[in-house]
Amino acid sequence: MNLQENIKEIMERSVANGEENGGVFMLYKDGEKVLEQCVGYADVENRRAFRTDTICRIYSCTKVVTSLASAILMSRGKLDTFWEVSRFFPEYAKSYYIRDGKKLESRPVTIRDLLNMTSGIAYPGDMHEGVEATNELWGRLDQSIRDGKCMSTESFAREVGKVPLMFEAGAEWMYGASADVLGAILEKVSDMELADFYKKEIFAPLGMTDTDFCVPKEKRDRLAVLYKTAGENPQPIDFVNLCIYDFEERPAFQSGGAGLFSTAEDLGKLANELAAGKAGVASRFMIDFMRTNGLEDGQRVYANWGSLQGYGYGNLLRCLEDRNRTGLFAPTGSFGWDGWTGPYLLIDPDHRMGIMLCIQRTDGGSGQLSRNLVNAVYGGM
Repeated sequence: MNLQENIKEIMERSVANGEENGGVFMLYKDGEKVLEQCVGYADVENRRAFRTDTICRIYSCTKVVTSLASAILMSRGKLDTFWEVSRFFPEYAKSYYIRDGKKLESRPVTIRDLLNMTSGIAYPGDMHEGVEATNELWGRLDQSIRDGKCMSTESFAREVGKVPLMFEAGAEWMYGASADVLGAILEKVSDMELADFYKKEIFAPLGMTDTDFCVPKEKRDRLAVLYKTAGENPQPIDFVNLCIYDFEERPAFQSGGAGLFSTAEDLGKLANELAAGKAGVASRFMIDFMRTNGLEDGQRVYANWGSLQGYGYGNLLRCLEDRNRTGLFAPTGSFGWDGWTGPYLLIDPDHRMGIMLCIQRTDGGSGQLSRNLVNAVYGGM
């Protein structure tokens, strides 16, 4: 069986078995697309097929863009990982955390902490002591959106600086809103809204014409339905996560951690650039930095998700270190990330290869299907 046939069979089997409703897979090699496969439906009820131009909510795959944007600004001397966040927002000048009901001073939160998720800045719902203030802030952000008076990226970041950290900066690893605060800093140093900076420096050069923080009216017919289940009579999602609504216009809060909408075609171009550097958006040395572990041994203990087994973590991305623990044939040094709604990127710069999977099912990022497809690629080379 050749690679194309194997990829098709794996994806069709995932739909037939009720594991997924549909999706798109792409493989780039040496700067060129060499394989694509679409299966199933983006809208099951209306039998609308999943296509390469189907618009998807990419959630945490947004962090791949934010990581690249940070590297671009570092290369221009406009961003330094040693800088303290208080350089931009004085609300972080006296960061603190809560232990046993006591307010304890933290060392300053740095750009490096944001990039490596060691800042102590939480997402809502975390179980650390003191998280109630974070939950309340996200509630206020959500209310501001529903009231038509959305907080800006900067105003949200400033409010984050007023609530407790979950631990002293640098003490642990915790997946949270670090990338959203970083997005506000990128706006400051670029003197542009995050959406405009991403478009100018990344999306336009790569031809990513359908990637933005909103889906305008003229493109709504291409927006996939987001499901929480697959198989017979799949259930669409009935709640909003991290204040990411299906915006028709760009929101004032442009989430550097989760806010982008994109297509398989656009995400494939991003994967290709990080693998082969065809458009010259990032140098090989910038990409090597992006795929380097940034966690110390004591921090790694907390990076214990199943999807991080065998990986280091740094610059908002995972970097493959132990192939056996990942269950992947992909070589060490491969890197990438996924999203809560199912997009998945694996970049292999050493072999100039980019792998992209796009589905729209919650909790569908790194899982059985992505592992099967990655192993099919490397097993068929």
